[in-house]
Parts: sequence; structure tokens; C-alpha cells
Amino acid sequence: MSRQIIAVLVTFLATLAMVVPLGLSALSANRANAIDGQDETASRKPLLYRMMAFNDRIDAYQDELRMDFILRVKHNEFKPDCVGVGETDTKNPSQCNLSFIYQFVGSENPDYYRRVRNMNTITPDDYVDSNKNANAYDGALTWAKNQDEFFTVHKIINSGLYDYLTISIEGDMNIKDTSKDPAKFAVGGHPEPLNVFAIVGDQNKALSCGNSSWSWTTNNCTSFDPASMSDLQAQDRYSNITASLSHDKQMKVYMGYCLDSKEDMKCSGPYSWVGWDTNPNLYQNNQANWGMVTDYGFPDYKSNVTGPIAGTAPGTAPARSFFVYWLNPRGSTNDNPDGICSETNSYYYQWVALKDSEWVPVDELTPEPVLVTGQQPSPNTATTTTSKAGQVSKYSAFNVSPKDPQYLDNPNVLFATDKDGNPMPAQKADGGIDFKEAKEKQDLDGYFKMVTWPVTTNRDGSACTVSPEVYNPKSAGLVGINDGMSAVEKDTNISAGWTINTAFYKYDVPRPDDPTITKIENDADAGLDASGSVYTTELEPVISGECMPSKDPARPNKVVLYGEDPNNPIVEGQGTNGDDLVKAADTWGFRLGEAECQVDTGSKQGGSWRIQDTNKLYPSPGQGNKYSGYRRYHAWVTESVSGFGLTSYFSNIGTAYFVSGEDVPDASKFSVTVPHTVNGSLPADSVVEFKGEASPVYTAWSSAGLGMTDSRMVVSMKQNAASGWTSLLTTPANTFQRDAAVGAVPSVADPTSGLTLNLTKTAASTWSWSLNIPADKFTGYNGDDETQTYTFQIEMVNPMNLRSGPASIERKIDMTPTTLTIDRHDVFQVAGRAYKYVDGDRKIPETKGTMVHVTWPDNTGTDVAVGDQGIWQAVPPEGMKQGDVAVQVLSDDAEGPDAQGRFLGGNQSASVSQVLDFRPSTSSLPLTGGWPLSVLRILLLIALGLVGFVACLRNKQESRR
Repeated sequence: MSRQIIAVLVTFLATLAMVVPLGLSALSANRANAIDGQDETASRKPLLYRMMAFNDRIDAYQDELRMDFILRVKHNEFKPDCVGVGETDTKNPSQCNLSFIYQFVGSENPDYYRRVRNMNTITPDDYVDSNKNANAYDGALTWAKNQDEFFTVHKIINSGLYDYLTISIEGDMNIKDTSKDPAKFAVGGHPEPLNVFAIVGDQNKALSCGNSSWSWTTNNCTSFDPASMSDLQAQDRYSNITASLSHDKQMKVYMGYCLDSKEDMKCSGPYSWVGWDTNPNLYQNNQANWGMVTDYGFPDYKSNVTGPIAGTAPGTAPARSFFVYWLNPRGSTNDNPDGICSETNSYYYQWVALKDSEWVPVDELTPEPVLVTGQQPSPNTATTTTSKAGQVSKYSAFNVSPKDPQYLDNPNVLFATDKDGNPMPAQKADGGIDFKEAKEKQDLDGYFKMVTWPVTTNRDGSACTVSPEVYNPKSAGLVGINDGMSAVEKDTNISAGWTINTAFYKYDVPRPDDPTITKIENDADAGLDASGSVYTTELEPVISGECMPSKDPARPNKVVLYGEDPNNPIVEGQGTNGDDLVKAADTWGFRLGEAECQVDTGSKQGGSWRIQDTNKLYPSPGQGNKYSGYRRYHAWVTESVSGFGLTSYFSNIGTAYFVSGEDVPDASKFSVTVPHTVNGSLPADSVVEFKGEASPVYTAWSSAGLGMTDSRMVVSMKQNAASGWTSLLTTPANTFQRDAAVGAVPSVADPTSGLTLNLTKTAASTWSWSLNIPADKFTGYNGDDETQTYTFQIEMVNPMNLRSGPASIERKIDMTPTTLTIDRHDVFQVAGRAYKYVDGDRKIPETKGTMVHVTWPDNTGTDVAVGDQGIWQAVPPEGMKQGDVAVQVLSDDAEGPDAQGRFLGGNQSASVSQVLDFRPSTSSLPLTGGWPLSVLRILLLIALGLVGFVACLRNKQESRR
């Protein structure tokens, strides 16, 4: 091989090595855009979106972990059907792709961790239909019965590339109960470490415990090192969900007793009991009060403590499903003989809810904090966990009816009333709470929590002045929230209380409002029609619409536009606010760009947006916008206020049909056939037939299919002597269907003109057509050829109503018969006139050259041409016998001269006949305009004689000279 050839090959391979990766990279990037909601590849890293409730202040005796929060994970990372409804992911190996581990002991052994696994409480849509004894509330009931250490996912809320999991955790902790360290008895609790890690993906052998694997079936690891998760970190599969909480939101521990000291009594302060197991005994005899899902209602239940509890309708929590009980260690200490701040037998509570992710009071239940008095015993002298558990079961306040005999005259019940003592709208008479009514009347997000604040006094009833923000928050202005407060003020007051009970009703992460596509650029800049479509000649149209701007101008909402991928069509219903926004990311389409939602006072949503489809972001070859094709678009809004880029649901679908101009019809295919008179009259129902071929650029899909409508054909004619066109027929939509079989013979009618177009499909996109025009539409002939000449025209109109150039044919429409007269009919000559009647009874001479056929008595014939002024004449053949002679214009051929230049005419006249005379008629006598043949001969002989006589006389005279 020559050096030159080798050099060329090396250069080629080097170039290929550079070009191919670049091409693949570009294709990959484009495909990434097709499934990318936030200009990034979806991360597997689980992230805390929002901590909604967390018993971040717990007493050392009870030390229960309770959390309600939203965790963001990659779409479909967690699948709820990993175990059956009501089942748990406790078998080896793990079936589910999610677990949590948390510090179990606290600062005494910060490496001691415990694992919580999934309990499936999500009931699929077909769960009831496919299970004979199933109920829609089965999942929620399973969680209400739970008293063990599990987490559950109440709901999966999709937003773009991510799922937002609504999660509750119930777990034990084992914080040390006693201490001699005064710092542990700080008022308001002492801080304890609490790391809670969320782990996604395969759970089997995912974690190490010391130097070995942490077995899935083992709850605890006493020597867990978070650094051992380096492999998970590399896979982006875990995060510390408590690390994002501010310092004052992390765990504070309240000691269950006071550190007695003669110099100073150290007490953490009053604390609210956190329920566990049957302490206290709630609905279903378990701890039903945390993360209760009321979406499906609950069944009747016969409690072994309180008797029957009625079932509830969807949205309503049963009676005795929530409680409050306050303890105060200062009441049981021996070093407090004066009872300073020892009495906590009253408290406030308030149900608050999220609305647009901000806390608001529940107007239908507790628009203001409710003061409850009379909690017993007072003072509370219990000093052990067992004694305290006994008291909480006996003396707790429950959501029950104050008229129930068990609670009659007991002020310590959770029953919300107005100022007149009537139950609040969401407060059921039996103590149940209607969260559905509360949510719908106030347009809440669907998450509720009860916050309670202590009221503490000295034993003699005088005011407690020790650390009022802890012992008596009301005196520090820290009780309850109202609509007039700022978000910071609300958060401060809620944090000053203890969250004890939480509930859901159809909760959804508040997402931006869906945008709307209202226009797709076309020549008229028209809005979408009723079907959501527009026809446009623009292959790079601007798509525009309405949106809701961000409340924070510094962090605007952005609209992201997608164009459909023909290979993965947009899934219908993605613009419906259902539980599952996206069936598959492929169906989003190709990401075409984004634009800020700009404030627009003329918009119904308050903002507007516009993004151009530049037709450059579709993969090649063949997927760009083309004439005769279409593109469907949808868009969503991404917000930036939360930092998570939550998306709205998809907008409506807008469809652009791309249309070019129409081709001018082929006039060479046109023909016009004119009817003619027979024996002087037009046959009944005579029509002028106009025929041709049509090859519309745009043909329609079948009526049930998606696609563009067809081009329309417009037929018109004009009398040349007139100025205006007469519309004959316009084809309706879907006349020219692309999927009609060749040979199909449809017909369409124009309701205005009453005419019908007959069609025959002759090829894939070609139709032959004919239109019959009644003869009575051709009027106004006045003898002038211009009034007898018509132009027939065809135009094609594309779906944007843009017309092609016209194609036409001109034809003389002569349907007026000749009227013949015989003015002379003897053996010397047969003659007469030919004329037409126009404008009623006005006569005009027949066209010169028109042939009149004379039939003699012996049935022989002679053709003579019409001369000037319509006169025609014929000489009978020699020796013609007597009889009838008839004359008629015979031709029914097309008008115009024949090959010899003779004008044939096109209409047959009526036949006229007379008897051929052999004697002079009276009209042939002298002075009447006619001479018999015998007289003519005599006169001729006399004339010849005179000529001869004159000639002889001149000859004689000349000879004499």
C-alpha cells in the first residue's frame, strides 16, 4: 500500500473518531431533553421536600419518633406494590426500594442506629374490584392499627422527573431516662443528635454494621458508621433528611423528672404525652392519631375500653382517634413545696392546616386556639413510666361528645364549639372530625395537625412566671396562629407548642397552576379552535398562552414547552389533575424551550408566556415540522420558590397543522358538455356538464382519526357579458379522504346551490369529478355572443382558507333553437328565413353559415347555408314532383364550423313543411313581386329580337358609307 493511501486512511479514521462521538453526543443530548423536566437528569438522591410534623421535643421516658414529611425521589424509584396492601417489607430479602435508619440512643451512643421498613397502606384503584372482601379503607385502617416500628407511604405525588412521597414514621427510641448532668435539664429541653437517613434502591446488603453486613432482618446496629455508605454516596442513593432542618428544629429532650437541688431546681418543663401502643387507648385500641388518612372513611369499631365507635364517611376521622395529655414534673418533686409552676391542668389546642404550603388555622374547626380546662389529676404526681401511662389512659382528653355519659360534665374533651356553644361545622356531634368539609370550604392542601400549648400556674392559682415561653406560652404571645400573621410568626407559635395529632384528607403537594396554550402563530394570529387546533403556514410558529406568575418576582415561575415525539405520542389526560401526572417520561415530547411567566393584567391567570418552536430541536432525519404534517404541543410550569422545581400538571394540548399553498388545478383536464334542442325544444332536465380532475394538496384522515382536514374545491361560473361570478359548489370538509379506496364514488351536495358533485377516486390523491348544472341557470342571451359565452372556474382552498390560483375554461352555451319560415315553395324556388327568439319575442337572424336541411317530396334532401339577414333559399331539383317540402336545422353536434368551414350549429330546430307548388302563386303575378316562367321566356325572346334588329340597322348604315 502506498504512503499516500495510508495517509488518507489515517486522516479519515481520525476524523471519524472525532465526528462519531460528537454525533452520538448530540443525539444523546437531544434525547435527554425529550425526557427532561428541569434541564437535568433525574437524581436518585432522596431529598426532604418538607417536614410537616415532627415530635422534635420528646420526653425521655416515652422517647417515640414521629414524623410526617414529604420525600422527593426519582420517578418510579419507589413502587408501593412491592408488598401487598397491609403487608410489611420484613422478609429477607427486601422487596421494596426504600428504608430509613435513625439514631436510636442519642448522645450516649451516637453510633447506635435502628432501621424502619415499609408497611404498604396504599390501596390501588382496582384493589376493591379484584379482592372479594377488600375495602377502600383497608390501607388507612392498617396504619390506624399500627403500634410497631414502620414507615408508610400514604400517597405518591408525581411532578416531572420526580415523585413526592407523603410519609409517616412511627418508631421507638431509647434516650437515657436519668442523668446527673444539670445541662440535661435545660428549660425547653436539651439537644440530642438525630440523624435520619433515607436510602433508596436495592436494600439487600446495602449497609454495613461494624465490619460486617447489616442483615435486613436485624433491626438494630450498635456500631453504624455513616461513612460506610460511601458506595451509596457514589450511587447517589441516600441523604440525611434531618440535616436540612434548622438547629432549633432538631430534637430536644425533656427529662421526665426534675433534678432536685437546694440551690436551684432544674426542670425541662411541661411536656405533652406522645402516644404509643395502647397508651392511651384510641380508635382500634392502638395509636391511630399520627398520620391518619381519612380519604376513605373508617368502619364501625367496638372498643374494649369505650364501647362502640361509629364508622365514618370519607374525609371524617372517628371519635376517640385523637387525644391530648400534659405532664409537669414540677408537680411531683419534693423540692417544690410551694408548688411554683406545678399546675398544668389546662391547655390550648388548635387544628392548623397547610394551604398553598403555608400554615393557616382551620376555619371550620378551630379558627382560634381552644382553651381546655379540668385535666386531672392536679398536680400530676406520677414519677414512673408505668404510673404516667396509667394516668394518660384514664385522664386524657379525646375527641368525643361531651354528652357521652363517660364524659358528661367533664370539661376535658376535644370538642370545638363556637362562642354560643354550638359545634363548629367540621366538628361532628359524636366527636368525629370532618376534614373533608374543612378542606373543601377553605381550599386547603389536605394536611392537618393539632398543636397544643400548656397553661401552667402556681399551686395557689397565681401566675407562673418561670420561663413563660415554656410553661405558659400564652403570656408570651406564643399560642395559636391567625391569618394576619407572617409566616415567621406562625412558625414561631407552632414551634412553641407540641404537635400531637396529624391527619390527611386527599393531600397534594401544592404545585403551580397549569398553564394554558391559547394561540399558535398563523397568518391571522388566531386562537385555537374548539378542537384545540390551528392551521398555520409557519413551520417555526410561536406558541403562547396564559400562566400564573410567582408570588416572589425574584424567583419567577417558568413555562416549559414540549413538542410531541411522533414515536411516543402525548398521553391523553396528562393535563388532568390526577394522582399520576406522567405515565412515561417518553411521552412528554421534545423540550423546545422555556420562558418566564410574565405578569399580564389582561390574562385570566395573571400572566402570559410565548415560546417559539424553531424547528431545530427535533432529531434528524425526518422528525421536524413539515407541510402536510402536524405537531402537538403541551407545556407545564416549574416553580423556583421551593428550590425543588416543582412542576404543574401539563397544559391543554395545542395542535398546529402545517399547511402550504394549493396547486393551481389542471385546466387541460376540464371539459364542458352542452345540451342541445331536439325538434326545437330542450329535452326535460337538460344539464350542462362540467368535468375535470382534482388533486388536492391536503386530504383528510378518516373522521375518527387525528389529522388535518382536506382542501376544499370551489366551483364557479361567470357569463362573460356579466361582471360577477356565480358560486356553483364548494366541497364540505372531509370530501377528499386519503384512506378512501381507489374506485370509491362518493358525492357531495352544496346546500346553497342545490348542486351535487359526483366523484370517483382514480389514484391515491386524485379524483375525477363532474358537476351537472341545470340549463335554466344560463339565461340573459340577447343575441350577442358575449351573452352566450361562459367561463367555468375551479379554485382549491387549503385548510387556512388560502386559495390557489384559478383554472378556467371558456365555452359558448348555445341552447336557443332556430325558428324557420318557408316564404316561397314552388318548382322554381323554396326560400325563407332563419332566426332566433331572444328576450321573449324579439327576433334576431340566425348565424350566417348555419345549415338548413331541405327535404323534397321524393325524400331527397339539400343542405343550404343561411345567408345575410338569416335568409336561406334552395332550388328544387329538375322534375321534382308535387308534394310536401320540409325544412329543418338538423345538427345536434357541438357549435362551430366543420372541417370545411361550414357552421353546423348545435341545436335542432322544429321541422317546417309546405306543399311544393307547380303553378305560380298569387305572389308571382306582375306587380306582386313574381313572374311565371312562360312570361319570362316571352320577354326574353322579345329582348333578343330587339337586340338583333338594332344590330342589323347599324350594319346597313355602315355599308352605305
